[in-house]
Amino acid sequence: MAAVKFEGVDVLDALGQIMELHTQHYKDDFELDKELIPKLALSASPEDKHLLWMSRPFGTYTLRERDTYLEGTYEHNTWKFYHEQTKDPILAYALSLDGMQDGKVIGTIYPLDYASHVEHIKQLSCPIAKVTVTFEDGFVATLPYESRRRQMNELMPKHGSPKSIFYEPESERELAVILKRERFKREYHAVPGDFKEYIRRLEKDSVRGQIKDAKSAVVESHPHTHKQEQTR
Repeated sequence: MAAVKFEGVDVLDALGQIMELHTQHYKDDFELDKELIPKLALSASPEDKHLLWMSRPFGTYTLRERDTYLEGTYEHNTWKFYHEQTKDPILAYALSLDGMQDGKVIGTIYPLDYASHVEHIKQLSCPIAKVTVTFEDGFVATLPYESRRRQMNELMPKHGSPKSIFYEPESERELAVILKRERFKREYHAVPGDFKEYIRRLEKDSVRGQIKDAKSAVVESHPHTHKQEQTR
């Protein structure tokens, strides 16, 4: 089956539809996605426009794609975890954000084969050399990756908690080449799809859809019984 992409979509509306079908518990996770994704769409950093998103039976995640390719980051470990440690069915997507339009985040959504995508990332991930940390009071420090925790703890009494952490790989050029190649391949192989049709198929495959089909099958096999129940 050819890879598809859904171009020029209202990203949060589309992800919300997927989440409603697939995520049964901790749906509040998506409220965090709805706060984060518009901020990233307005960011000046091109890397903030490339994200990975997953819907699980127990919640959702939005992660910066760049950071999933860096060994040991929260994003890298989170993206691998549900493939390696659980049997949860995962719906995974790459997002390319174009920006805001009439208050909506517009972009392209690429459905991914989660298991093979994780294995691919594991083969291509890069080691981290340094982290640049921005603290509560605005102080910025670049620290060696291996000793970052100790040095951050030493700086926190004076500068407050870390507000953001930027990971720097041993070779920024190598990471840039990997990301450029992966995005080019994803775009090249994907054909434009019909999102409404995709959601219809997803609904049919969901637990809710399977229950609905089972009820329809019962009605079709016992039409007279169903009719009697309606007339009681």
